[in-house]
Amino acid sequence: MTARSAASLGLALLATVACRGPRPGHPAASCTHLQATREVRGSPLCEDVWTCGRPPGGRFDRVGLHRIAPCTPVEGPIILYLPGMHQNGELAISNPRQDFRLYLAAAGLRTWGIDYRTHAVPPDAQPADLAVLGSWTGDVFLDDVLWATGFVRGTDKGPLYIAGFSHGGALTYRLAARPDRRLAGIIVLDGAASTARPSGGGDVAIDVGGRRLPYAERQRLLDTVIADPARPSPLPGYPSAEAALADILYSAESFGGHGGLANTRDHVSDLSVLATLLRGYDRWWPRAALDASPPEGVPQPLPVVAFASTQLGAAWVERVKSSAHAFGGSAALVHELPGYGHLDVLVGREAARDVFEPTLSWLRGRTPP
Repeated sequence: MTARSAASLGLALLATVACRGPRPGHPAASCTHLQATREVRGSPLCEDVWTCGRPPGGRFDRVGLHRIAPCTPVEGPIILYLPGMHQNGELAISNPRQDFRLYLAAAGLRTWGIDYRTHAVPPDAQPADLAVLGSWTGDVFLDDVLWATGFVRGTDKGPLYIAGFSHGGALTYRLAARPDRRLAGIIVLDGAASTARPSGGGDVAIDVGGRRLPYAERQRLLDTVIADPARPSPLPGYPSAEAALADILYSAESFGGHGGLANTRDHVSDLSVLATLLRGYDRWWPRAALDASPPEGVPQPLPVVAFASTQLGAAWVERVKSSAHAFGGSAALVHELPGYGHLDVLVGREAARDVFEPTLSWLRGRTPP
């Protein structure tokens, strides 16, 4: 856990028995462990954070795991959440109606989230530092996820479900394609099985900032929206910070340019919440991870529930559906989300009703009382 996350979430390290959380059955010698507590809906939730070294043991070869669960012992399903590109396992948003893991944890489930290796790379890393990202292929990320599932199983006992958003959804399907998967089911939030594509040329590290909104300007805009959306825009040509962010998100070309990233014109998500989500992104992502091979063959179908935003277009919805049915067969459950953009699936004003609650109901329907 970074100092930034602890401060932003108002967490306090514990010296009480109440949050002396679980210990993994085979703890790694290179792991550090912190514990904290928070109150959600009047009930305490305990957070455990492990940061562990991974092969080959370089400066940035570290993966984090965040466990959010009731402070009292519970049984039932366990959810390991795989975030999307540039995202991590820290909880930037403290409202359970706008955070998938907090919502499930407040309902009594044990939830986990992963920090990819990219979370260990500082925003001001220099080109020489970033060179190592050239070796961070999709298989490296899959190996880290496999290690994480073993860590989770060594800590919590119960049926394990993998949930993934966007790129995390593609990772979820790659994990589900393995014969040794040992999964109770998968939850896919606006994600699909990867398709073969070359990583292309360019720098080894992809900057979360871009030509349209370089990193420093991106951070300045997000900070302004979080402080007061009505403040003057730090970018020219817009009457306010919220107008600038709303336009940039709605018109993002890589997501189709019509609210595919976030449907800000229909106010599906609160702009301050979107800014808070985006402000927590990691700056760098390895280009080498883009060429991850698609799953080869599908083993025995397993339970699948998936959610598809519609603002990305009909072809995207079909990809989400076909991936879910390829892995879950005819029993796979797919929810279309009319008017939702990609990020709205995570933090939309009605995400609790349209995404989180259906997931909870699906999990409870699969778990014996």
